[in-house]
Amino acid sequence: MRPTMPTLTGSLIAGLALGVMTCVSSTALAGRPVAQALAGDRLAAKEPGATAENDENRTITIGGIGEVARPADSMRTSIGVEVREKTLGAARDKAAGRSQAVLAALRGLAIPGLEIRTVDISLSPIRESQPASGEVTEPRIIGYSASSQLSVALRRASPAELQAAGSRILHAALASGANDVGGLEFFLSDRTEARRSAIAAAVQDAQTNAKAVAKAANVRIVELKSIAVVPQERYEFAQQMKAFGGADGFPFEPGNIRVTSAVKVRVAFAPNP
Repeated sequence: MRPTMPTLTGSLIAGLALGVMTCVSSTALAGRPVAQALAGDRLAAKEPGATAENDENRTITIGGIGEVARPADSMRTSIGVEVREKTLGAARDKAAGRSQAVLAALRGLAIPGLEIRTVDISLSPIRESQPASGEVTEPRIIGYSASSQLSVALRRASPAELQAAGSRILHAALASGANDVGGLEFFLSDRTEARRSAIAAAVQDAQTNAKAVAKAANVRIVELKSIAVVPQERYEFAQQMKAFGGADGFPFEPGNIRVTSAVKVRVAFAPNP
């Protein structure tokens, strides 16, 4: 009896091993390694027919643009004086006299809230052109240029006030000796509210675009995954410089200021039932 026990034990072990090998072989023949098969079974138990890759791929990424328009409530312009004389002293004195006259004229307008500040004063020599002979020599100084620049601004005013003030400012500057006048630039003193409204409009536009894509693809949107504001914001200034309009001054129309924002959204979708 004892000599036969090892043989029976060995046969039992061999049979168990053969069973395990048969199980593994059948899985491998099905085209799935054991570890992948077990992982797939766990995922299938969680949600039949779903995979992490499918979840990631089932998204729509699309952009939206929002634009709002607000009436301009501020304006600014640059007003300058430039003179040229043979001597440095003469150029400096003449420019200073004209600048004082322009400054006095602007202050004499008595426009409430008008901001006037000097932004630049310069003195520079004027050199003769290089001789045509091609000889390289130090250009000779033949005179001097002197200039000064004022920045003039009016903030938080109504469109009618901006229109009237702009005409008066340019008329007074030119009449008092200014010869370097920039265009009037209309803008918003604070564009925070307009920017937020533009962002909100961009989000709504992106959602509408996503719904249009989903409808065309015959799927349904199930979740908002992410949303990002594109850092490129566009803000349009209104700049005008028109011809002289008679004794009453320059005609100006402040108009509206446009603020544009853009966003990108990513939404998850699922097949229609």
